Amino acid sequence: MAQDVIIKQNGDEIQCKLIEIGSDVIKFKKWSNLNGPIFVEERDDVFMIKYENGEKDVFGVRAATSPAQQTNPSAAISNLTYDKESKSGLRSGNMEIPQDYAKVIMGSDWDEFEMYREKRSKGKKLLTWGIVCRALSTGSSFAAIFSGEIPLYITAAGLRLTSTPLLATGIINLAKSKKNCNRLVKQHNAPAIGLRPEFDFGIGINNATFIMSF
Repeated sequence: MAQDVIIKQNGDEIQCKLIEIGSDVIKFKKWSNLNGPIFVEERDDVFMIKYENGEKDVFGVRAATSPAQQTNPSAAISNLTYDKESKSGLRSGNMEIPQDYAKVIMGSDWDEFEMYREKRSKGKKLLTWGIVCRALSTGSSFAAIFSGEIPLYITAAGLRLTSTPLLATGIINLAKSKKNCNRLVKQHNAPAIGLRPEFDFGIGINNATFIMSF
């Protein structure tokens, strides 16, 4: 059975059965106790409602002061920070931004933001496997020294060779994903005028690159 979900301004979610959505308050019963009392939540404390049929109503953020901001919550949130530990990857001040809230705020940048967050997740896995392989390689090396077994030397060398690209790729993915996530958040926070470009340099064997990102 599906239920309605109220998402508050502070990120809390309430699973419920909606009774009434008024101009000032929202009345509901908690999903865990449908035979219980009717609860009331101030409409200004609610960011969004997800209905049982999958539809959504976004009321906007409390900081909104104009009709344009109320219909476009991203216009009222300009102090986002990248938080790699939160579920959505975004935080505003001390408040962790809920996933659905984050999608609305980031708008067209959300898919790219999620792509880099996925790269970070893959980078962590690669780094973990690289560390495991390096540890097993060290253990095999010690075992080979004490036993003199040639296969252990070969195993240790193979594990070390395997760990090197895993560690390198993992570190690169983590660094690039963090950089690009922060870039997208800064892009959201920056005003339409006065954007500060970012510069990046790269040097190859036969070439050099210069990249300016806005």
